Amino acid sequence: MKNRIIKPPKNHLVDWKYFIFWCIFILLYVAAIIIPLEATLHYHNFTSRAWNWTEILILLLAVYYIIKAGIFQWKQAAMSLLLGATCLFSLFRDPRTADIIVTSICVMVSFYAACRLYELADMENVSIHIGIVKSIRSFGLGAAISIPLAVLNILYFSLSRQINLRNILSSAIFALKPAIAEEVVFRFFLLAYAYYLFNGKAETRFKNVLIYILLIIPHELLHYPDLFIKSPGLAVLMCILNGVLFNLPMALLMKKKNLQMAIGMHWFIDFARFAAGF
Repeated sequence: MKNRIIKPPKNHLVDWKYFIFWCIFILLYVAAIIIPLEATLHYHNFTSRAWNWTEILILLLAVYYIIKAGIFQWKQAAMSLLLGATCLFSLFRDPRTADIIVTSICVMVSFYAACRLYELADMENVSIHIGIVKSIRSFGLGAAISIPLAVLNILYFSLSRQINLRNILSSAIFALKPAIAEEVVFRFFLLAYAYYLFNGKAETRFKNVLIYILLIIPHELLHYPDLFIKSPGLAVLMCILNGVLFNLPMALLMKKKNLQMAIGMHWFIDFARFAAGF
């Protein structure tokens, strides 16, 4: 197949597609909250429905850019399959089989699409090109610097529930799925998407702020649809606190370092939480 190169959008202040994504996301988020759960029997709460719908939105967006690019890379496809397959370990812990399969597919497709978008934006992303040894080192460094946040997270959960230590190995394995899926889908892909829309560069503070908003707010909002229904004020407060304490550091690592380090940070926080029984 002959490679076709997509020209990045013209250098407007901000490409309109950035706001189109936000409009669709907000519509889906609101719909996921206001539509009765009985209308979609598959979902057991509002949060899982909003999460799944947003993953499907990003999946469709990723498929669109893969088709439009018309470029295929075996190495990146293999990496995509490996990341997606790793998420399937959660099938042994979580009974929501269909949702986990959708998440795994979304990870595969969005990672591959992100690789394409970085190249189309004429950007070299170190996450794609560093070797296994450097990937492991970055993962470990991300885990190490997350220790204070992991302790803080456990202290928060222990305020309402008692610590109940779980199997360390299974906790480590099952923590891979949220770490990989959320960092690939909601940060790695969306960062590549933003850079593509911004012609491969964010030369102004305004554009950098828009990028961080994209990497933080959708992911943060998806944790609290049920809480927004019960207590909107508390939901807003939790979004702000968790966004600043947890999502912002991961977004900074993703943008300034690499995917592996962001996954390492995310993984250790979830691993510690699972191991503590939360």
